[in-house]
Amino acid sequence: MNLRRVAAVLSLAGGITAGFAGTSHAQAAMAGGCELRITEVRALDLQETPTDEIYLRVGDERTGTRTFTEGQTREATELGNADEITEFIAPGGFVVVSVVEDDALADTVIGSFRVPCRAASVQRDVSGAGAFYRVSYVVTQLP
Repeated sequence: MNLRRVAAVLSLAGGITAGFAGTSHAQAAMAGGCELRITEVRALDLQETPTDEIYLRVGDERTGTRTFTEGQTREATELGNADEITEFIAPGGFVVVSVVEDDALADTVIGSFRVPCRAASVQRDVSGAGAFYRVSYVVTQLP
């Protein structure tokens, strides 16, 4: 669940928005966990030449679908979202990130990995179904 959605749920659940004046919803709702921020995705080998239609699943969120050519790098904001791709990770928990080929009949998961709540800057390779992608991300500790 993305940070905005969690903050909205908490606001609806207890009317606690007023208690966090001057503090971002993400900081207020997520104290003590981590924030995952996807920074870019790079196509190293395509499933279907000349292009792949790819989206990411980050936790329970899905990005927009974008066409990749071999060797192409896309910033996270190019994946169909107005904002960065972020996700809260609970202390001691993890979020699953999947690279998915958007196919007409059935989508194909190229690969998935788990991101734990631990500060890091990582490039993670995923491969499967004849494709190879690199996902770059940053995890920061929240106060």
